Amino acid sequence: MYYTLKEKDIYMPAYYDLHVSSDNLEDKIQLAEHLGWNGMCVTTGCGDIKKITEKIASIKTCVDICVGAELNPDSSRELKTDSRKALESADLIMVNSGSDEIKRMATESWEIDILCCPEKSAERDFMKQKNSGLDKVMTKLMQERGVGIEFNLKDILDRYGMLRAQIMGRMHQNIILARKYGALMILTSSAEDKWGLRSPRDLICVGRILGMTDSEAKAAVSTNPLTLIEKSRNRKNPSIITKGLEVIEWGNQKPKEKKMYGWY
Repeated sequence: MYYTLKEKDIYMPAYYDLHVSSDNLEDKIQLAEHLGWNGMCVTTGCGDIKKITEKIASIKTCVDICVGAELNPDSSRELKTDSRKALESADLIMVNSGSDEIKRMATESWEIDILCCPEKSAERDFMKQKNSGLDKVMTKLMQERGVGIEFNLKDILDRYGMLRAQIMGRMHQNIILARKYGALMILTSSAEDKWGLRSPRDLICVGRILGMTDSEAKAAVSTNPLTLIEKSRNRKNPSIITKGLEVIEWGNQKPKEKKMYGWY
């Protein structure tokens, strides 16, 4: 989770951007390394995961790269089917939907790792509060199941004037909910090309503007992403049966193939 600079004998956090599109991948990886990212998650649809994984394997870099499946389901049944299918080859499972029903289903699912930008789908705010796409029940479920809430820089940069103020206000409300109920907050660039990438310090500054504390903003690009990556790796590890239960030594037995969906 942390690496040491031996020259100065201090600890520096490892920074991860968990939402970067798969286009122009080599240029993005090269620039991400220059900007100070230790790792990134390349996102794509379910049908292209194997192709992207092979492409990543052919690129020489010191950046830790994982593959994320970005799901855009039209129904709860499709969400369940696609998420279980994506688990076979993807590291992280993300849901991007404007449907309140699908967002609620995503927060209840153990297979989902990140709920992408829930605030951008709402058309109008309520009279006395923002319509931020989340409520306290959903946020509690996300905390229990280890689902992260994404706060996306691209959604801010793509809007102007009143629309930008509105989306930032909704993000602020979701930060308050996440802080109150202990849900994981994730800051991402959602870069479609290399010019959309930003340094870890830039995203931390955006988090502060949105209402995060210094420690929350830093955790949103370091410890929180690493928590989700660890969840993904534990999900695939046959020696980890459930959360808190691990096989230390199998002895003469061989580990059985693990069922990753419904994993706790």
